[in-house]
Amino acid sequence: MNQQREILNVSINDEGNLFVACMDSGVRIYNMEPLVGKLFIDSSVIGSVSICKLLHRTNLIAIVGGGQRPKFADNTVLIWDDYQKRFVLEFTFANRVLSLKTRRDRLFVVERNRIHCFSFPNSPTKLFSIETRDNPMGICEVTPLTSATEIQLLAYPGHRIGSVQLLDLSHTNRLPFNNHYHQIQNNPQQQQRSSNVEESNESITNDNISASSSISPSSISAHTSDIASIALNRTGTLLATASRKGTLIRIFRTIDTDSKITNKSNPNHHNQQQPYVPLSPVQIIEFRRGIDQAMVYGIVFSPDSEYVLVSSDKGTVHIFALKDTRLNRRSTLSSMPLVNNMQLASYALAKFTLTAECACVCSFSGNDRRSVHAICVDGTFHKYTFKNDGTCVRENFDTFLNVPEEADHILL
Repeated sequence: MNQQREILNVSINDEGNLFVACMDSGVRIYNMEPLVGKLFIDSSVIGSVSICKLLHRTNLIAIVGGGQRPKFADNTVLIWDDYQKRFVLEFTFANRVLSLKTRRDRLFVVERNRIHCFSFPNSPTKLFSIETRDNPMGICEVTPLTSATEIQLLAYPGHRIGSVQLLDLSHTNRLPFNNHYHQIQNNPQQQQRSSNVEESNESITNDNISASSSISPSSISAHTSDIASIALNRTGTLLATASRKGTLIRIFRTIDTDSKITNKSNPNHHNQQQPYVPLSPVQIIEFRRGIDQAMVYGIVFSPDSEYVLVSSDKGTVHIFALKDTRLNRRSTLSSMPLVNNMQLASYALAKFTLTAECACVCSFSGNDRRSVHAICVDGTFHKYTFKNDGTCVRENFDTFLNVPEEADHILL
C-alpha cells in the first residue's frame, strides 16, 4: 500500500453506522449501509492523523495527530466542527494521548497512566482525572449516554494485574445534557471562538475523583495476566474482558439484578434525581475463543446484548450467544462422565475469517442483529450474516479506499 494510502487506525461510531479511517493523507469517514464516502478531510488541512473519534453522527470530530506528516502534537486533542470547517476546541496534555471516548455530555482522554474526563462539547470543563496502572494500549470503555435511566460506567484496567475497575459516573460531577452541537449544525454561520483547555500537572487520584463524592471504583479480578480488551453493553449491565493470552472471554454482570433501582439526588443540580443501583460485579459466563494465544483486537456487544463478538490477530471473528448460551458449541469433554459442564467454557456459535495479523474493528448492524461489519487497516470492508445454526455468509466485500466521496457529505 502506498504511503499516502496507509491506514494508521480505524474506528466505528457508537451507532455502528459510520466508520473513520485515520491516514497519513488525512481522515476519511464512510457510511456503512450503503458503503459510501461521507467526508474526506485532507492532510493539508489537518495533517496526518493517528486517532479520530466521531460524536455519533454529528458535525463534531475529535482527532489526535500522528503518522508521517502531523500538523499537531500527539499530546493534543482537537475538535473539528465540519459545519464551521475549522477546529473549535483544543485540549493539551502532558503526555501522548493513546485513546479517546466521546459521549453526548463528556470527553474521555486516555494517557499511559491517566484518564481525564471533561464536560463536552459546550463550555468544556475538567471534571476529574484518574491515575491508572501502566496502560500502554490506552484501554478504556464508557457506556454511551442514550437514556437517563441507564447505568453510566467507566471501565479501565485496575492496578492489580488482570483486574478491571468500574467507576459509576453518576457519582462524579455530572453536567446537564446539552445540544450545543445541534445548535452549531442549525446555524453554520455562528462563529464560536476556538477554546483552549490545557492540562495541568496536578495529580488527582481515585480518592478524590469528585469534590462532591468519595465513591471509589469497584474492582474486578478478571484474569491472571494483563488486560487486553474490555467492553460494556449499552445499558451498562454487562462487562466483557479478555487478557493478553486471548483464550478466554469472561462476562460479568455489573449490578445485582435483584436490587431495586432507587433515586439519588444529583449534588450538582437541585431537585434532580438520578437512578442509582449499587455496583455488585460478578462473573456469569466464560467463553473460549480458542486454545492458542492471540491478541484480542476488540469485544463488542450487540445492541440488545443477545450476542457478543470477539476479533483477534488470528484473523478470526468469533460470535457467542449471550441470551441463549445453549446455542454455543460445547467442548467434546462435556459428553464425558464426571465432567462438570458448568466449568467448561463455551466455544463460539459462529465465526468467520479475515486477514491474519491485520487489525480490524467490528460492529453489529443497527438494522439486523445477525449482521456484522468488519473494517480492517488493510483497507477492506466486510459484511457477514450468521444464523443460530452457526452458518456464516459473506454479504459484502469492498476496498473502501476506492469508494469515492459523495457530493452531499453531510453526516446527518
